Amino acid sequence: MDEKTFMKTQKKQPTLYPSQFEGVIKDIGDIIRNHSRFLVCGHVRPDGDCIGSQMTLYHLLRQMKKTVRLFNSGPILSYFKVVPQIEKIETTYDKTFEHEVCIYVDCGAQDRVNGDIRQCQIVINIDHHKSNVHFGDVNYIDSTATAVGEQLFHIIDALGEPFTKEIAESIYLSLLSDSGCFCFSNTSNVTFAVASRMVTAGANPSAIAQGLFDERSHESISLKAQVLSHLNYLCGGRLVWGEITQEMYRAAGGEDNEPDGLVSDMRGISGVVAAILIHEIPEGGLRAGLRSKGSFDVSRIATEMGGGGHTNASGLYVKGDYGSLKEQLLNSAVRHMDKFRD
Repeated sequence: MDEKTFMKTQKKQPTLYPSQFEGVIKDIGDIIRNHSRFLVCGHVRPDGDCIGSQMTLYHLLRQMKKTVRLFNSGPILSYFKVVPQIEKIETTYDKTFEHEVCIYVDCGAQDRVNGDIRQCQIVINIDHHKSNVHFGDVNYIDSTATAVGEQLFHIIDALGEPFTKEIAESIYLSLLSDSGCFCFSNTSNVTFAVASRMVTAGANPSAIAQGLFDERSHESISLKAQVLSHLNYLCGGRLVWGEITQEMYRAAGGEDNEPDGLVSDMRGISGVVAAILIHEIPEGGLRAGLRSKGSFDVSRIATEMGGGGHTNASGLYVKGDYGSLKEQLLNSAVRHMDKFRD
């Protein structure tokens, strides 16, 4: 089957294009066509989906001869340095830039962006977290999407814009990251169809995977070892938690050396239903990543403490006394686990 026939076949697949979102996808396309100056914002401590989505929009908007700036307060972890043109993401917000449209990607709420973003004509909110608060003038929220990169695929496809190698690589990075290498429960036939299209357009799966997973610092691996050797089990081993304190981060050279994917490794332990990785934050308080298997919904735990996310992957960030907040989080997790029946 040649590429032209393949593309035509893919467009015939009813599940590839989300018909229930046709209206908002068209609205976003019209806004992109009819405006010239864009700011694209991503959430603090960006992951691969956030980075990939910001870079996707950068390449799309530049391709359409638009003016575009990217803002993310970071930190941009060291292994993302392999992403081509990652330097286009500015970690200091330029208040002098007068944008007409602000596009937020992968942000459940505006405060997930650590910056006082100036008002503009239109705010577009593109996200796949079910806890999203619909803060935009235009909201494209699809909790069934594997990643925001998948949603951007639909927008670009509807616009009729070509998938360049740069766009394809960015979308593939997004999918690979938020699907856990196509292993998480959010992986679907649409995920693989979009990934296939991106490979056809020039994305190199092995090179992207190597850049994302095979560039860990010595300090990051050391931190990972410390956490794994001091895990704590609750609820008969169904709940596991670990922590990285500020003292541990300082000894490892700072939070730029945060070990990626550690909480998912914890979830992979036999008998574990849910895993929590707690990070002490320098301003006082904690952030935490929560992962689960099956139908255990960690987003309920995260939401109780002001966070949110997906059934099997959620997070939270809260300021205050670290010890008290850690106890509150673990008590909540135990309470939900005690009620849970497989």
